[in-house]
Amino acid sequence: MNRFLFATRITPKIVWTGLLGEVLLLTALYLPAALGVHPRFKLAEAIVMTIAGLLAYAIAMLLSLEIAAEYQRSPWSRAAWLLLAASAAISLLKRTSGSPLLDFFSTYRFSPLRGLVDNLLVTPANLCLLAGLLALWWALHRLSLGFKIEMRDWVAMSGVAALFLTLLIFRKDLSQGNSPYLLSRILQPFGLALLGLASAFGVVLHRYAVQMGDGRLAAVMRWLMLYVLLRGALALGRGVLSPTQPLVLDSPSNLNEWTLDVLWQVVHWAAAMAAASRAQLTVTAAEELRKLRAAKAAAISV
Repeated sequence: MNRFLFATRITPKIVWTGLLGEVLLLTALYLPAALGVHPRFKLAEAIVMTIAGLLAYAIAMLLSLEIAAEYQRSPWSRAAWLLLAASAAISLLKRTSGSPLLDFFSTYRFSPLRGLVDNLLVTPANLCLLAGLLALWWALHRLSLGFKIEMRDWVAMSGVAALFLTLLIFRKDLSQGNSPYLLSRILQPFGLALLGLASAFGVVLHRYAVQMGDGRLAAVMRWLMLYVLLRGALALGRGVLSPTQPLVLDSPSNLNEWTLDVLWQVVHWAAAMAAASRAQLTVTAAEELRKLRAAKAAAISV
């Protein structure tokens, strides 16, 4: 049990508390502005979103590393969770470099450098995410559990992929389409393409979750599905915004922009919840094994 240092302490209940706590806190900070009784608490919102985002990705990274350590004899499962841990680690760096707190001290948000740094981090994060999902699928496939992808799933996957492809065809309208950095103009559509593939693969996770029923492993698949699909949907919507498009911290009480930022925070916590749900499987199994050994020892002593 000692090697499950974080899994025994960071349970799905703890992650749920973090998610709900942040949403309630952001709502409480936003309501006075929405009701017109007080200006936005912009700095407070930025602090909450930054700390919560860093915490969520740190949880996802640490728990994924512990999960990967379990699979000494299953290289594909081990690779899957190591890749998901790497994606969370890079996303943590992305959250640091893209913190809304920076907007209060510089014009970094509107600088082309912001776009370059973002894409230098987003692209490898999406690559690790896609590779991790593929490795996880292959690991489950090799177990021959009878899971299969139906025709309607292929149709849904094609629809998601086509939506991202449509955006990439009109890539000049992307936020980095006119960036002075060639690398930024190349990386943004490439990163979106990787995320599009990962989002389409979320349909596979949904199918597996349905076939697994209401078990805890199904919960892991559902949270992973939510993570990739919601992340893809939000990136698709924000990808067409220009670098100077006002975001949540620049508007007095724009409900749409505030909702968008809250949904991004949900994305962060979804990654943590997927890892926490999977880690809890190990903790529960280890506890059951301990009880069985204790009962067996007691029976022998009698």
